[in-house]
Amino acid sequence: MARARPDAVALVHGGTTVRYGELDRAADGHATRLAALGVGRGDVVPVLLPRSATLITTMLGILKVGAAYALLDVHWPDGRVQEVLDQLDARLVVASAEVSGRTTWTPPATLDAATLDAGPADFEPVEVDGGDPCCVFFTSGTTGRAKCVLTPHRAIVRLFRPGSFARFDADTVVPQAAPQPWDGFALELWSVLLSGGTSLLVDEPYLSAQTLRDGVARHGVDTAWITSSLFNMIVDEDPAAFRGMGQVMIGGERLSAPHVRRFLAAHPDIVLLNGYGPVESTVFATTHRISAADCDRPTGIPIGRPVPDTQVHVLDGTRPCEVGETGELCVAGDGLAIGYLGADDATAEKFVEVTIDGVPTRVYRTGDTGWWDADGLLHYAGRRDRQVKVRGHRVEPAEIERQVERALGARRCVVLPRRDAAGTVDGLVAFCVPAVDGDPLVGARDALSGVVVHYHLPDVVLAVAEFPLTGNGKLDEDALLALVPDSAVYVGGLAGEQDPLVVQVARVFAAVLDQAEVSPDVAFTALGGTSLGAGRVCARLAAELGRPVPVSRLLGNPTARALAGWLRSTGETGGEDTAPPVDVPLSPMQVGFLTRHLLEPDDRSGHCLGTWIVDGDLDRQAMNAALARVHHRHEALRAAYSPGRKPFAKAVDVPAPELTVMDEAPSVDAAVSALRAELRQQLDLRDGRVWRAALVPLSGQGGVFGYVVHHIAFDGWSEAVFARDLAAAYRGGLDHAPGLADTWSLRQDYLRHADLERQRAWAKEELRDLPQLVYPVGPDAPDHEPGRVEEVLTPADVAVLDAAADAAGVTRFVALLAAYGRALAELSGQDDFAVGVPVAQRADHRLHDVVGCHVDLVCVRLRGDAGSLTHVGDLVRRAFEAQDVGFGEVVRLVNPPRSSRTPLFQNLFAYQDNTPPDLPLDDVATRFLRQPYLGLPTEVQTDVWPTDDGGLRVVVGFLPAAVAVGFADDLAKRFADLVRARPETPEDAS
Repeated sequence: MARARPDAVALVHGGTTVRYGELDRAADGHATRLAALGVGRGDVVPVLLPRSATLITTMLGILKVGAAYALLDVHWPDGRVQEVLDQLDARLVVASAEVSGRTTWTPPATLDAATLDAGPADFEPVEVDGGDPCCVFFTSGTTGRAKCVLTPHRAIVRLFRPGSFARFDADTVVPQAAPQPWDGFALELWSVLLSGGTSLLVDEPYLSAQTLRDGVARHGVDTAWITSSLFNMIVDEDPAAFRGMGQVMIGGERLSAPHVRRFLAAHPDIVLLNGYGPVESTVFATTHRISAADCDRPTGIPIGRPVPDTQVHVLDGTRPCEVGETGELCVAGDGLAIGYLGADDATAEKFVEVTIDGVPTRVYRTGDTGWWDADGLLHYAGRRDRQVKVRGHRVEPAEIERQVERALGARRCVVLPRRDAAGTVDGLVAFCVPAVDGDPLVGARDALSGVVVHYHLPDVVLAVAEFPLTGNGKLDEDALLALVPDSAVYVGGLAGEQDPLVVQVARVFAAVLDQAEVSPDVAFTALGGTSLGAGRVCARLAAELGRPVPVSRLLGNPTARALAGWLRSTGETGGEDTAPPVDVPLSPMQVGFLTRHLLEPDDRSGHCLGTWIVDGDLDRQAMNAALARVHHRHEALRAAYSPGRKPFAKAVDVPAPELTVMDEAPSVDAAVSALRAELRQQLDLRDGRVWRAALVPLSGQGGVFGYVVHHIAFDGWSEAVFARDLAAAYRGGLDHAPGLADTWSLRQDYLRHADLERQRAWAKEELRDLPQLVYPVGPDAPDHEPGRVEEVLTPADVAVLDAAADAAGVTRFVALLAAYGRALAELSGQDDFAVGVPVAQRADHRLHDVVGCHVDLVCVRLRGDAGSLTHVGDLVRRAFEAQDVGFGEVVRLVNPPRSSRTPLFQNLFAYQDNTPPDLPLDDVATRFLRQPYLGLPTEVQTDVWPTDDGGLRVVVGFLPAAVAVGFADDLAKRFADLVRARPETPEDAS
């Protein structure tokens, strides 16, 4: 990837972006230093670094010298670190100076990662084969010691080849949030680095809903791996956080069908995959794309079919089981680990050779049970031993029992899983017979927190005099679990608390913990809260306060009082000091719309139309009431837009538009024509009259209903929101949406995190000396309604386009733009020009349900091979990475030669894949009619609209006074022909 796409973004961490070429050169520097210290093929190098670009380059440097990396957690207790280092028998550990300086473990030679950036960039990597060690993962063991799972290269590579269980390509962006010692870390990282995508390094303890939403909005995250427990939490607390995703992989524990069902109902277009596989078979052994029907299976959601180069056998001893017969799941193939480091007996016990269909086969005995159904789907039945999954971590209770006995000096300990109503393990309880009779073990959990890793820490530690037994003499687990109190009781509630913010936070704590009241001065974890519970707290506070609350902030401010103090100190809780302005500044796009409206009163390029054919008698009184409710809900529709040195908008008490009922028309065509004439009338932005609605009845029954809203208060996304809200209001219900000031604040909060200086520098360099695109001139006549030419692309045509896009690793939009650019180049004879592309500016989910102008334009300069998908994909990526700098500011930065034409570009290209506007009204049927524009902002505007059958409709609009109709016709035809033909891919050019 570094050679093929050196400028592509490999890593994003905070404000730091690392491209593939930079990543490769830094890794060479690491490798050079490691090789000089004698690290070579077959060695294992432990790494103790926080999540960072340095961590990734260190790993790559280790691999380049032929060694294997073992990622340790910087938050592990020193005892755990020492134990693992002893097992790895490593002579060198890579760690940061900060980590090395605070440890009590005795390391081998320590190499400071900060010194590893130096070195020549011409390092020749050591050749390895697929069976050589690549990395070490850590899992639980029954002896009280961690198991070090040694994994080969082929085990990881097999997962991410083309045609694997999910789509991994150059457009894939995956958040890297899994704990570093997990094999989930390998899934998140190597799925993109082996495919040319981008890894977003997450600083939060795990992938919270807010982190996921920000990743989608700011970095284009489209793929994520989420444990079942975390998935359930996000579905419960903030299901809209998934919006914009393309595929979500879940697993690690038994899935909750109700949560999956709610997710699929809310996000039917997102691919949801169930993944199963122990760490010894590397990430996934099987996957299954989940459907709504799977949620109704009485045996649970299937775990699916084997991933590439992997086989799964259901065995009774060594005998393969029949379809429907339950047996042990045994995994074979390239995903198997080499074995356990320093544990030959355990390796021999779990990795065995069995004869299957006459062929000796090495398998890993998982200890899980399952069965095949008649459709060839694998179903999970449970464990054969005591092992459980707790919040995604595989845990051996026996290991924790040994750790607790050593740490507390207890005579005996029994650790049992505690399950929620769905049967999922949501925590652990340790029952101990103390060394001294009657010792209540006060503070035992705090003592354990400094000894065991966080996922081994019991939620509750209880002292018992003896262990109850059943009539058969076995441990009575139900009787032990009955001793656990439903909820802890803590001294000091909220009585007398005067700070309303502290009360609010404490009440959210209590609600998540299912307690009546909690003390504001007791840490959330001490109250019994878990890490996922912390995620629920932050999600609920974010919803109540209307601002992000990162999980890391709760962990750093663990009491309700401390968290409330942080919320107040950041100045974002709605206090007077941070109240947004009443006169809300306009965005650069809105300033442009207002300027054009004032200077060219007859211009209609800012008029946005919506039209429905109504079959039945519309309740005009209900519609008038609905228009008023929508008007009141969305401040953008009742705002005055004022010019001046600093143009602004201000919500005003302007009445809602009355439904204009026109004369009956004899036909739909006549009604549409009359409606267009009515909606062409001028709007008055300065007085807050930015929209109107009208109805043209048809002779007999039904009619044509429509609206016009000025673009200064509307955009393509708003169409569906407006229609949905109008339908809800027609039925009598609608609440309020965020106001102008709120949406302005959300945008400012987003921009505070954007790397604007880098984006400005890119714009000045990329768009310097940009030529104008010259069209054949149309007739010398004044502008009237735009001309338009249409072409239809069938679903088969689109399939050809999508196949080419997939092969080149680009999106459908890029493939369309490449064909469009090539058509323009051929017809104009120019190989350097720009195309304007509208982009939504709705990064925050709270803007998703708001009518308003939240859009800007990105200038994509097409030069060189405008038809090459990979080339155009790279141009689009760079342009979109700079979209936070508004188009108006870009024009000022570039300062192109002034003319009467649109600066920088003279045409727009839009792939109009917004949600279609649906208007379900009681007792009448409606059908949306996409009308031609009343005006165009540029000389040519090309829109590509998806059709219901999976095809595309291409509409080339043009200004007849500026562009010859023959050119527009040729452009539409040539564009469609290039789409129908297979666009050029890298393989064609080689």
